[in-house]
Amino acid sequence: MISRVRVRYFKKFDDQEFDLADHVVLAGHNNSGRTTLLQAIAVWNLALQRWMAERLPESKAKKRTGVPVTRKDFTAIPLREMKLLWTDTSVSLKSKEAEEGKAGYPRVMEITLEGIDGDDGGASQPWALTFEFRYQSSEQIYVKPSEAHLDELPRAAGRVSVVHVPPFSGIGAEETRFDRPYQDLLIGQGKPGDILRNLLLEIHQQEDPLAWRELCEAVERIFVYRLLPPVYAGKPFILCEYLRGIPSGRGKEGLPQLDIASAGSGFHQVLLLLGFFYARPATVLLLDEPDAHLHVILQKQVYDMLRSIAAAKRCQLIIATHSEVLINATSPEMILSFFKHPHRLVREKEREQLAESLKRLTAMDVLLVEQSHGILYVEGETDFNLLAAWARVLDHPLRRWFSKNPFWHANQGRNPREARGHFFALQAVRSDAKAALLLDGDNRDLSDHEVAADGLTILRWRRYEAESYLVHPDTLRRFLEAQTLDLLAQPAKDFLADQLPPAVLRDPLGDHDYLDGTPVSKSLLPTFFRRADLQLGKSEYYLVAEQMKPEEIPAEVREKLDAIADALGVEETAD
Repeated sequence: MISRVRVRYFKKFDDQEFDLADHVVLAGHNNSGRTTLLQAIAVWNLALQRWMAERLPESKAKKRTGVPVTRKDFTAIPLREMKLLWTDTSVSLKSKEAEEGKAGYPRVMEITLEGIDGDDGGASQPWALTFEFRYQSSEQIYVKPSEAHLDELPRAAGRVSVVHVPPFSGIGAEETRFDRPYQDLLIGQGKPGDILRNLLLEIHQQEDPLAWRELCEAVERIFVYRLLPPVYAGKPFILCEYLRGIPSGRGKEGLPQLDIASAGSGFHQVLLLLGFFYARPATVLLLDEPDAHLHVILQKQVYDMLRSIAAAKRCQLIIATHSEVLINATSPEMILSFFKHPHRLVREKEREQLAESLKRLTAMDVLLVEQSHGILYVEGETDFNLLAAWARVLDHPLRRWFSKNPFWHANQGRNPREARGHFFALQAVRSDAKAALLLDGDNRDLSDHEVAADGLTILRWRRYEAESYLVHPDTLRRFLEAQTLDLLAQPAKDFLADQLPPAVLRDPLGDHDYLDGTPVSKSLLPTFFRRADLQLGKSEYYLVAEQMKPEEIPAEVREKLDAIADALGVEETAD
């Protein structure tokens, strides 16, 4: 079993350790490093196999010389050139990371695997083996084990067998027989579906028929299909067919024989996973997105099946996924989260946050929460744009926050619990994240405790909605005069005078029942703009806010901007 992996200068990880378990799920968003860890283990295994084939029988002096590996031979990952294996594609030491006088020396990439094995008596025996990688050219690198770990080579070679299964990417119409090196090349190119028929044929031709029988039984249990024995005789390709059903007797009972290529992608995905399990027995199975193409109902069923087979065969499963189904089906201590930095989970709450983050967060959410002061939740884009416009008019400290890629989230209208769930998910990425939730005044029936969360400040407009603070007669008239001819503006001005209560006309900045209880964005403002023959939708109401004078903006607007700045930790800074 692999218990720990350490990489230096490998792809996105400059220096990183990963603690594993006998069964571990790697969880995170795309480009978080899950697949990179699987690739690191696969590259280490390639180095081990090449070294054992080239150097093991030779003297220790000879073993100090690295084994060359060409890009053509490198089947673990598809590469355009070898330096793409190195962090930032830099193959020479930079001055800040090198000892004095060593800048420009080769940047030696290292991949270390540590493990624990039981001997014949059952005692635990730890081991560690580091492989060093030196760049030679775009077409070739040299690999060798660390001299400190030379004695571990025989044990590692005898105890560790790694199979990497990349995501399923489709199946060809036909497939001939391929030798093992070419199969490995196709796997490294991300084309495991191109060897699916080869895997099935190998399983069927094994001396022990148990593997083929177990595979067929698993297919029947999940899909209610009968898998027929593969045929490779008299044809230039491997024939793999199935019946869409299970005959009760020995015959086919009229069921048509269909080529496996005609089945769905979920069937192909499961068949591929089973094919690797039974055709490539291994102590370590690296599965990249085994839930791909599977309906959520099937994901749990297939996951349980894989774990059961792995336990029976005493092999270690390392699975990369972003499926919340798989996350929820795994104990927290068996999950390696790639949010913030790779770390094993401890508590149930951490797993719940992780599952929510995979369901709710976009890649941009993850990026912004790591570099922002906090997140602002509002009911929609109109509210956000109004706040940004008022911050500019008032020269408020938040004006810079709004202008520099601010982090905000639309609250799906009047559903504040969406904000609570989204913020809960963000805390899986950044536990000290802060947020402000600004609700319209029409949401008074929802108590704070129903949406409250640590780090989340809840604010409410006193008026019915954010658009209510645009209702200032002088502002609206001035906006019309700038947009239309006087002839067109007059009907709108008359409508405003007729609709607004006298108290609002006299003191638009005061407290008024009309503004507290009227949805002006649905009644007053749309009709007002239509009377002036202006096609102005809600998403453009910020244009009105931009025309307001500071003295025309109610004091509550500044109060809310102050409260948001305080909640998010935004302070005044010099331009």
